[in-house]
Amino acid sequence: MSEFAVAPGKLNVGAVFSQAFATLQSKLLFFVFAGLMVGLASLVGTNGPLVLIGILLTLGVGAVAQILTVRATTGPLGVDAGTEFVPAVQAALPKFVPVFLTALFVQVLVSVGMFFLIVPGVFLAVMLLVSTIACILEDRSPVEALKRSRELTRGNRWRLLGLVLILFILAMGVVLLVAIPTAAAGIVPGIGALVGRVVASAAEGLLGVFVAIVLTHTFLELRRLHEASAPAPLI
Repeated sequence: MSEFAVAPGKLNVGAVFSQAFATLQSKLLFFVFAGLMVGLASLVGTNGPLVLIGILLTLGVGAVAQILTVRATTGPLGVDAGTEFVPAVQAALPKFVPVFLTALFVQVLVSVGMFFLIVPGVFLAVMLLVSTIACILEDRSPVEALKRSRELTRGNRWRLLGLVLILFILAMGVVLLVAIPTAAAGIVPGIGALVGRVVASAAEGLLGVFVAIVLTHTFLELRRLHEASAPAPLI
């Protein structure tokens, strides 16, 4: 019996994380580039009149980085990070608008749910968890991607909630780990605060990339469980 054996038709969360760590290790340099790209973008406009620009830039760069990460997770992209990264960014740009809109729709729906009651917000977050992955891998429109995520997550939402909680705990661990060098750097006069911000932003970007890898493997596993006989083609 497999170490990660679960009931038939149920998501194997342990296997998903095992696959995600293996993927991260196999193309580490490419994923580091993607994470640092997001981290550097988040440094722009963190205060003053550029806050809105900084938020939009972070969301935009995050969408491109997610496209790169998903495609590298599911295909040969990223094997040679030194020569592939810039062309990969250029190839990802045509998918930017639908992925950005899908992520925006999910954020708005979850935020509205959280505003009224926390439980509906959490439910929506789990139900729409793989929307952007569906948009990227199956070339779906934002509305179709939301429906696709709702369809694939049906029957596994409690397990997906557990997966989200694991990712949350991991994120808190990273925050605490980064807080130590960030606080130490802040003591240094002059550039100390900037160094701390750079470290924190880079860690946030790398964590976001790992989450995208986990969600990609989650999507692929849910897809396999629901459509083992005739899965939709990957783009």
